[in-house]
Amino acid sequence: MNEEHRINIMEDAPQAEQQPQQEGPVLAGVMERFVALMIDGGLILFLYQMFLILLFRWIQPDLEQIYWCLAGIVPVFVLYETLFTCGGRSSLGKKLVGIVVVDQYTAEPLGFVRAFIRSVGYVFSTLLLMCGFLLAFIDDKHRALQDYLAGSIVLQAREKSFAERAALTLTGAVLLTLFSSMFYSQIFGAGSFAQKRLIIKAQDHLEKIAYLEEIHRINYGYYTNDLLRLSILSGDPVQFQRDTHKVLENKGFRIGVTENDFKITARAKDAKKTLVTYPEF
Repeated sequence: MNEEHRINIMEDAPQAEQQPQQEGPVLAGVMERFVALMIDGGLILFLYQMFLILLFRWIQPDLEQIYWCLAGIVPVFVLYETLFTCGGRSSLGKKLVGIVVVDQYTAEPLGFVRAFIRSVGYVFSTLLLMCGFLLAFIDDKHRALQDYLAGSIVLQAREKSFAERAALTLTGAVLLTLFSSMFYSQIFGAGSFAQKRLIIKAQDHLEKIAYLEEIHRINYGYYTNDLLRLSILSGDPVQFQRDTHKVLENKGFRIGVTENDFKITARAKDAKKTLVTYPEF
């Protein structure tokens, strides 16, 4: 006969073995990501500045060429981020902080194309007055604009102690405050790059007027304080007057002439209405 299996209802039922629950991947914090970005940006900026110092020893660029050289840091940064984001690699900043960029659905490493798209996303985020990065503060997965474009998320690459996480958060907050104030002051402040460009353009236009003064003296034997006569010498008086009104204030413009010399004073169209002169001293 088969042995009957009896259960004593007064005994506690055997409990099934509890399997340890495996935690999923942990998202990287926004401040951790910002610290990594500052490290990478600082590295590229330092190396690129060293390159420009060496380059400018060999060539003597004009102002326009200098601007183009400075703009060259953008493709360098994009290439750096692309190479050190695809294939499971991490940039220096991300490696030091302990984070990694992966696919948002599979947690697999990104391919080259998606890593490139994500790196270009940094540029778009910056052009949008840094608003692309602000998405990370409100998104449930801390995704910034570049993550949306590439379909990526940023995860913790290693376990961190409470002290390390707190230090990274504090450092990120300080760096974010300093960087934001500097960035927006450069865009909107009176001493911003855009405002300085207006002063440079005003000074350049004074040099053009001074050149026409010399032409007038050669042709007529004397300097003139008549801007209309000088505009005619430019070959396109209408465009010359447009350029003048574009970069110089109407009030404050003056050409002082003597028999053998002249001086031009004007106000640039920057926020401070900066005084510009020719000669500059």
